[in-house]
Amino acid sequence: MASSVDSIGPSDVVHVDGSPQKKFKSKYHRKVDAVRDELNEFWKLSPEDSTCDPITWWVGHKVTYPHLYRLALDIFCIPGSAVAVERVFSGGRDTISLRRASLSAETIRLLMIAKHRLYLARNRK
Repeated sequence: MASSVDSIGPSDVVHVDGSPQKKFKSKYHRKVDAVRDELNEFWKLSPEDSTCDPITWWVGHKVTYPHLYRLALDIFCIPGSAVAVERVFSGGRDTISLRRASLSAETIRLLMIAKHRLYLARNRK
């Protein structure tokens, strides 16, 4: 049976006062180095056609850049601010002012729906 010292590589051992000691963070450092290598390789790529779909590009390169692929998918799932949502929040701020702070949730909902329908009716013309 192999000892735990036999199963680790020479870069995982440091000598303290003449006795070998295992580096506890050696696995972590290898992962960080792998990500850095991926990033360096990615930055060395020449720019490609700007009409390329980024998600399709990352799916095609996920074997080459597995860590960056997961990071890219995490970033792509973050929605940008939508104008319609921002408009609703602004309308809500106008509807629920200090003077109208005691409105019930149902009244606020109905007022917001009415405002949105008025907005749609004005923009259809």
